[in-house]
Amino acid sequence: MNRKVAICGSTTFEMTPPIGAQIVDLIREMGDVVLLTRGTGDVDRFIATIAPLLELRCFAYPSQGGADNWLRDVELARDADEVIGIISRVDLESHRMTGTLHLIEKALDQQKPARLYTEVDGSLVYAAASQEGEAG
Repeated sequence: MNRKVAICGSTTFEMTPPIGAQIVDLIREMGDVVLLTRGTGDVDRFIATIAPLLELRCFAYPSQGGADNWLRDVELARDADEVIGIISRVDLESHRMTGTLHLIEKALDQQKPARLYTEVDGSLVYAAASQEGEAG
């Protein structure tokens, strides 16, 4: 059975071609995985678009908004073997709870590996990890 990796980004994260290329490299390093995403926002739509090009399956977890977003994140974290969040530097530095940080929190609550990335000077950079950072 393939490892399931949720990759979701904050809606304030700005996708650029260099960031997209780095996300593709990150996914390729994972090998044969199934990608899970929320399906909204630039990062999530990018993941859903490139998955078939990388010959990977991708499943979106849409929501109806409001409290449903939070419940969806709990389900997404439960279904994933690992969670990767991509968040804007502004959101990271503000320490405010975002949907992506909530997803990371739910993964940690369930003792799942979780990694967080942000953008610095046009590059995707590793910001934090826990539970060993990667599922094996």
